[in-house]
Amino acid sequence: MVRSLPILTPLRGIAALIVVLFHARLILFPQWQPLLASQTQFIENGYVWVDLFFILSGFVMLHVYREQFARPCTFSQWRHFVWLRFSRIYPLFFITFVVLLSWELVKYHHQIGFYGGMLLESWGLKDIPAFSGPFNRADAILPNILLLQGLTESMLSWNISSWSLSIEWLCYLIFPLIVPLLNRSAKKTLWLPGLVLLVIYGLIEHKGNLDITGGVVAFLRGMCGFVLGIWLASLPLSARVQRHLNRDWVLVVLLGCIALVLHHSTSIPSLIAVYVLFAALVITGARQTPRNSVGFRLLNNRVTQYLGDISYSMYLWHTVLLLIGIEALQQLAPDLLTWWYAQQSIVLAVMAIGLFLVLTFSVSTVSYYCIERPAMKMLRKQAPTEPVIRSSPAE
Repeated sequence: MVRSLPILTPLRGIAALIVVLFHARLILFPQWQPLLASQTQFIENGYVWVDLFFILSGFVMLHVYREQFARPCTFSQWRHFVWLRFSRIYPLFFITFVVLLSWELVKYHHQIGFYGGMLLESWGLKDIPAFSGPFNRADAILPNILLLQGLTESMLSWNISSWSLSIEWLCYLIFPLIVPLLNRSAKKTLWLPGLVLLVIYGLIEHKGNLDITGGVVAFLRGMCGFVLGIWLASLPLSARVQRHLNRDWVLVVLLGCIALVLHHSTSIPSLIAVYVLFAALVITGARQTPRNSVGFRLLNNRVTQYLGDISYSMYLWHTVLLLIGIEALQQLAPDLLTWWYAQQSIVLAVMAIGLFLVLTFSVSTVSYYCIERPAMKMLRKQAPTEPVIRSSPAE
């Protein structure tokens, strides 16, 4: 029986929520971006929470499949595992892609050009013909259908959040092959986190930050987090260390340190520090046992579990709502949009963010119960019957 990891689900939900706000600030709330950035860089640095997804994914994969892939896997085992992962991630991704593709066809038929809001317009991204960019490009359709866009496309395309999904899919494909190499004693793999941090350092040095979303370097970014998560899951901890980790104050300190570092403009040392803190947060969160303490209840309750449950739907649908919503408003109510971008009231900003989050949560909830889970169950009924590899419903 695989032990549940209750805290990790809320962490996934928190990360997804921050990514939602990171994207929304550019399209729906650009007029408040300078003011917000002058007070805190936390949302400006929101992209880095995607790396927590990669670490979480690697950790959970080894936690669930450690025994099945402890030895070199057969082709039938690999095929079965890949089908389970496909059934988990592809149906919802494909639905969101089809929605975006359908909207682009409507734009093409009515000769509607691209509009991404006031900020993107100031960058010269306006009135670009349908299927010509900047995101919904015709030449990126096939890579997206094959979930290769994160590797083959240098620029974001279609569902702009899905680049990380593409990278994670590639990580899944090689996961059964690398588990026997990584699932060893800690003494034999102590070099691994050092290598991961060295690669991350090189990526930041190359780009200037860690916001790398396309090409081989994006694959390296995702693979680093995924492999680090695998290593963390294989790391043996003594009973004494686990007792120390299983405390509210450890979680509070880690979350506080992450928030403090991301509050300021990032540098190479601070991004490396956040990466290490993410790793510490994952291994600490995984070692928590249910208890009736204030800190544990704040992180693990019905609301945070719900947020974690719908996090995948939220991650994919929020960009669809942003990209289609802003273009639809530009066509249906351009004066309202002009008025909106002229607003400076903080109260109005908070209300608007709240309304957008309610809309995102509502769509994501319907998606989770009506698309994500039913599609996964339906596809898993078609999975190869041998060998039987069990995974938790959420994964």
